[in-house]
Amino acid sequence: MSEAVYEFSASGFAPVPEEEVSTHRTLVSDSWLVTDGCTVAWDQHLARFSASVLSETNVDQETLNAFIAEVHAHTPHTGRWFPRVEVVSHSDKERLHYRHRSAPKAEPTAILARAPYDPRTRPLVKGPDLTELLALRGAVAPSGATEAIIVDANDRVVEGAYSTVVVWPADADELVVIERSIPRLPSVTEAVLLNIARDQGVEVREELLSVSDLKNAEVWVVSALHGIRLATAFVDGPALDRTPERSSQWQEWWLRRAQPPALA
Repeated sequence: MSEAVYEFSASGFAPVPEEEVSTHRTLVSDSWLVTDGCTVAWDQHLARFSASVLSETNVDQETLNAFIAEVHAHTPHTGRWFPRVEVVSHSDKERLHYRHRSAPKAEPTAILARAPYDPRTRPLVKGPDLTELLALRGAVAPSGATEAIIVDANDRVVEGAYSTVVVWPADADELVVIERSIPRLPSVTEAVLLNIARDQGVEVREELLSVSDLKNAEVWVVSALHGIRLATAFVDGPALDRTPERSSQWQEWWLRRAQPPALA
């Protein structure tokens, strides 16, 4: 995806030279899909980002509010965009950055493979490990996989490199999410799907799932960019239910929740 990076100050945004961007260390970040000015659960993305910024950095609430307002002003109200907000460390200073990015094409399906290792240092904070997590996708790509699934020492599912895993077990009409005893990023998209489940009267439960437990299950990898991707295969893993009707219907329900952001 094409992108331009801007640094925030009291005078607004200023472009960051491309050669300088790679020298920055990301402390906190978040991203959301904007389609014709509307976003699914923008307030929840903002709440997650703000909580991490205020707990993990020295950025104060007033500065953060001004930054978010500037981001909103710079995000186009037509087309598909995938802006990224972040706090980075550079020259011993913390800086607020906005990455103005066009959104790549949404993908309805994914092929999964186990990640070869778990690189996460701060599993509950989005940002510090993004580069290392992206490398996981590159590591599994030669097998044909499009998403790397992090597993623990007992081969239990944790999360995707850039996604969260939710499961419809074989022969059961209930939605299973990964138990919170396993440290993983609090997923905004998962939270939206749980709200949809409640509205639809679908039972939801938390469970520890090994890769073998996914046999004949309908497995979704979910994220703010793609919404729901139906897993059609698990490399060196079990056969999966590839029936697309349910994921297509829930994707439509997810998309319908997109609204224009409301600034405080």
